[in-house]
This record gives sequence, structure tokens and C-alpha cells, in this order.
Amino acid sequence: MTYCMSDLHGELHFFEQMLKQINFSSSDQLYIIGDVIDRGPAGVDLLAQIMDAPNMTLLLGNHEQMCLSTLGPHNEFGARALWRDNGGMVTYRELLYHRTPRDRNRILRFLSGLPDHWELTVAGQKFHLVHGCPGDDHDTRIWGRIEKASVTPYADTICIVGHTPTIFLTGKPDEDLSIWHGDGIIDIDCGCGNLKAPNRRLACLRLEDMAEFYVGGAEVARL
Repeated sequence: MTYCMSDLHGELHFFEQMLKQINFSSSDQLYIIGDVIDRGPAGVDLLAQIMDAPNMTLLLGNHEQMCLSTLGPHNEFGARALWRDNGGMVTYRELLYHRTPRDRNRILRFLSGLPDHWELTVAGQKFHLVHGCPGDDHDTRIWGRIEKASVTPYADTICIVGHTPTIFLTGKPDEDLSIWHGDGIIDIDCGCGNLKAPNRRLACLRLEDMAEFYVGGAEVARL
């Protein structure tokens, strides 16, 4: 089976619960549509697990890009401040102070090779996976945001995105966040990275039958 997740943001325990829920096995394939790191405590551990898994594919998100812009070979002016303001210090400290230079360089090389979009066909349906917004340039693909009126720009193709928490599309702040279905676009960022929100969830979409799976939510937060 083929699965998609997005915006894990260091929440290793949510990720492990989800893999157990979907009975993920070596015969399955998982696509993670960006933003594995930052905010939560275990982003680097998540990266290591994904790097070692032959059936997991990570796409570049804006948080991976901020990490590269700060610690990569082309250190960009102002990148560290932008990353810090967006929850990157937990990853920054882990990579600089708790990982060996060899491990850190291995992770940065891995991030530098990530694609910023992915196309595949499952059960006869074409999909375009991208973190931010489908578009012709790199910045749009990792930083752009879809809106309620957004439509797929590709014929006969469903775009699956993350980056924009679905609460901004559903307008239902009092409900557990759920996958949003638009006009040929599906948003699967259900707020896992918003650590203070009780109704945040990690979502997973199975492409063969579009089944939805969730971990988290207000009921879990009360336990």
C-alpha cells in the first residue's frame, strides 16, 4: 500500500503510533511531504529513521530548507534568525551539540538531495506531491500556501500538499483537524506541529482507496 503523511515536526511518538495503526510493513511505501524537523523534540531522530528506511521517501519542506540555509555549505544571511523564529532551535542544538560532525554532515547531505515535488500513479490515479503549493518555482513549492479556491493545475492529477494547517481551510477551530479535500487538491497537514493545540493530529492518507487515518486530537490530549 502507498501512504502519505506530512508535517511531523519532531513528533516521533505520533509517527510510531501511526505506523502501528496502518500496519506499515516492508511491502508498503510511505511518502512524507516535508517538515519532519523543528518544534517537536525528535526531528533529527525522525530523519535518521527515514534515512535508513528503503521504503520511505521524504520531500523537501520549508523547515528542511531553513536547516540547509543555516547549516549547509551556502550559509545564507538571516537564515538562522528565520529558522529560530519558526521553531528551528531544537534541531539546531541537536545537530550542533549532540551529533558528531560525521552524522551532521550525513544528515545535511541527505537534506540537500531531497526533491521538492514528486509524481506517481497509484491504482490508475495520477498524484502530484508537494509540500507547499504546486507551482513552477522552488519557493512556491516549499513556501506557497493553498487556499479554499485553489484547484489542481495538472490535468487528471490530484495534488497532495501539507504546510497549511487544514484549520485555515475548514474554518472549524473547535473540532479535531481533518484532511481537507478541495478541487483536485488535498491538504493533509492536520496541525501536528502546533504543540499547544489540543485538537492537532497527525494524518495519513492511503492512496489506493483514499482511506484516512489519524493520531492525536482533543480526546487524546485530555488523557
